[in-house]
Amino acid sequence: MTEGSPIFSVEGIAALAAQRSGQTLWIDDLGERSWAEFGAAVADVRSRGGEAGVKPGEIVVTPGAGSFEALAWLFGAAALGAVVAPLRPERRDEATGWGDFVTVAWQVHDGLVRGGGGTPSAHAERLFGELRARAHPGLILATGGTTGTPKLVLHDLAALLAVVPVKTGRPSRTLPLMRFDHIGGLDMAWRALAGGQILVAPPAEISPETVARSIALHRVEVLPATPSFLNLMLVADVARNHDLGSLRLVPYGAEPMPAGLLARLRAAWPQVNFVQRFGTSETGALPVRSTPAGLELVAGGAGYNWKVIDGELWVQSPARALGYLSGPADGLEIAGWFKTGDLAEQGGDGVVRVLGRRTDVINVGGEKVRPDAVEAELSAHPAVADCRVFAVPNALLGQVVGAEVVWRGPEQDALAVKRILHEWTAALPNCHRPAVVRLVATIYTGGNFKKQRSDG
Repeated sequence: MTEGSPIFSVEGIAALAAQRSGQTLWIDDLGERSWAEFGAAVADVRSRGGEAGVKPGEIVVTPGAGSFEALAWLFGAAALGAVVAPLRPERRDEATGWGDFVTVAWQVHDGLVRGGGGTPSAHAERLFGELRARAHPGLILATGGTTGTPKLVLHDLAALLAVVPVKTGRPSRTLPLMRFDHIGGLDMAWRALAGGQILVAPPAEISPETVARSIALHRVEVLPATPSFLNLMLVADVARNHDLGSLRLVPYGAEPMPAGLLARLRAAWPQVNFVQRFGTSETGALPVRSTPAGLELVAGGAGYNWKVIDGELWVQSPARALGYLSGPADGLEIAGWFKTGDLAEQGGDGVVRVLGRRTDVINVGGEKVRPDAVEAELSAHPAVADCRVFAVPNALLGQVVGAEVVWRGPEQDALAVKRILHEWTAALPNCHRPAVVRLVATIYTGGNFKKQRSDG
């Protein structure tokens, strides 16, 4: 964001809605909805919340689905100074377990209703006190991750939005795959709002087929997605039955992109520019550039910085979270830095390759094995449509490498495929080669469309 440029904010939504009143903001199967309608929806939420008695600093659990109404509830509640906590319906039960850390004052269930109560911990109260001192609305994200128990992250929502550039130009149509209770989905949504883009409602049930149908029907131009989901689209050969010619930009992230997969995507969709994105629930999106050598983090601009210590990526961000309301600090309180937990290596010319999560590393008798590196080798086999590598407990070595494989070869016996892949990966150290191979019809990616690293 350049000096003097408009700052995206909760308060500024009304002004943007007035300026763009006649422009389309949202498209779904029922038709188009304008910026004027969005401004009115946000104002209605704010009015209803005020009448109900919502006070600044109170937690309001809002819808986290990818919907017009979810965005209106988020910005309307935040306009009252609330701490919004977006959750999808299938995750709503999680809020009942928050009572040991925070007080849930309100929830949106066909309207605004009283929440589930609870008592904030001393640590949480300190963080809320810091937010109240700023007189800013807040945001709680319940991390999902590929492993471990979700944690509650508290953000200053004003700080998160302030780094989003307000732009003008020809509006592109963007289809958000990640829901609005995930930092990736939220960041994409409010960058689209700040940029005057048009959001196309995601399908109620997201699959390669339904997404491809939406792209063709609504002439979607931008598709933010994970590498795993993009691979599913290739495996399903959705372009055979649906016209994907409108696609121009695919920002991808949330997990490593195998080089082989990226090459197949570029060959299948030659009109598309594939651009890597990177961010965390604790820092928001980070300024990066995709390069042939890897992911380059842009250091030193507007409060952003990074470094690699003992193979782990540390970052500074002006949008860094205030802290965790539950769970250990995990690096958030180290002099403004956040230890991301991502393995990284620094090459020449400032290029940093993000290699995957430290917690995903498989420890085979003391040898460290990165699942993404093994997946890259397996995926290069012409009969491997998709794969997932994970740790399997072993009495002798502690762990060994396991792999689920979507196999397109004539062999349909797991032992035969294991022998084939063992020969294929001969260039890898023996401990990196899969000791357990399972044949599956598809790779499960979970609600965040990322490969799950736990076995089972």
